[in-house]
Amino acid sequence: MNFNQSLELTQSQKLIITTQLKQSLTILNMSKLELDEEIKKEAEDNPLIEVEKRSEINWEDYIKDIENLKYTYQNKTNYNPDSDFNLENMIKYSSNLYEDLKFQISLYKMSNEKKRVCDYIIDSLDEDGYLRIDENELIKELSTDKKTFTECLENIQQLEPIGVGARDISECLIIQMKNLGIYNEILGEIVVNDLNLIAKNKYKEITKKYNIPLQRCVSLINIIKNLNPKPGRLCSTEKSVYIQPDVIVEKFDNEFITYINEKDGCNIKINNFYKEILKNSQSDKNAKEFIKEKLNSAAELVKNIESRKSTVLKIAQEIVNTQDDFFRRGTMYIKPLKMKDIAEKLEFHESTISRGVNGKYMLTPFGLYEFRYFFSSAIETQDSGMASSTSIKKIIKEIIKDENKKKPLSDEQISKILKEEGFNIARRTVAKYREELGILSSSRRKEY
Repeated sequence: MNFNQSLELTQSQKLIITTQLKQSLTILNMSKLELDEEIKKEAEDNPLIEVEKRSEINWEDYIKDIENLKYTYQNKTNYNPDSDFNLENMIKYSSNLYEDLKFQISLYKMSNEKKRVCDYIIDSLDEDGYLRIDENELIKELSTDKKTFTECLENIQQLEPIGVGARDISECLIIQMKNLGIYNEILGEIVVNDLNLIAKNKYKEITKKYNIPLQRCVSLINIIKNLNPKPGRLCSTEKSVYIQPDVIVEKFDNEFITYINEKDGCNIKINNFYKEILKNSQSDKNAKEFIKEKLNSAAELVKNIESRKSTVLKIAQEIVNTQDDFFRRGTMYIKPLKMKDIAEKLEFHESTISRGVNGKYMLTPFGLYEFRYFFSSAIETQDSGMASSTSIKKIIKEIIKDENKKKPLSDEQISKILKEEGFNIARRTVAKYREELGILSSSRRKEY
């Protein structure tokens, strides 16, 4: 075997993403709320960054506060740290499903052993309120007997919200019906065996199977539909996420003005204390190096945020220019638009447009819209014009909204209506758009 050593020179192209570029791309991809969270996170890691929340002053509330303050001074009421009105005693607390159930079960008279089993079962429920873990496994883990376990589970099934502790959806609905005093044998049979028929709106099959009139069948199914299949969600502690527009579009003198929404955003400042340390010649060298590093990091963050604002605003302005008919006449007049079109006009890469559009919202005279709403494929009309898939979906939605609910339109019938209005839309395309809109098929939309 021959082992030879040699030097070889080769050329190759590689894309190296620096930390700064990576941060810039990440920030551009963020929504407004995500950006605010990122700024707060950076402020925790970087002592040089100070974050202030921008907000408009509510002068009405401000004046009321001043008047209340005057009234307080006039009555010479002093602050008492032990007072019942101490702000520290006014912290809002939200309990969750498990804490609520344990509190309710603590009011029952039972042995310590049963209390232990009940608490364990409650902790084993999922977020919907169901007990989906195998009972035999739980009995084994608890080192208890079947009778004690069953008695404890039955106690839990009587707690609020009614239906918790059920092992499946049928049991959950039956518990609720019994609690409401509306349970009967036919209802129980339908819930146990035929929920799939209800989901498919196959009322006639149910009437034949149980030999009941159609009107009676409709009444029974309406009872079932009014029950809650996920009772645990009633105690959900999930916080609502409020969408904040990134840009606002307003009409002035028949022209549309687009600007960045600065309200309720986070304003970044550099802490003056650390600036003074840098200026002081007697300051520790290592401390200065640390501050310089953090200062560069803060400056880079500000630069990337400003770059994001500029890119998002440019994309928004181009959308407004392109979709002028939409902003003047409404949603039915939205034009076909691709990200590639915007990228070419702004001389950006298409991936930059995709990041600049992701999770961004625009407040318009017609309401709040996601940037992505304005991008849709083109569909040819009979007069050789072009319509957007978004406007077609809007028309389909309106057609279904106005249909006879007892004789809903099929996809083929909707396709014919669209062709009469000048849109060459195949039945399969109608079905695709209908599903994307979350609208059921005609057989499942039918009302009896």
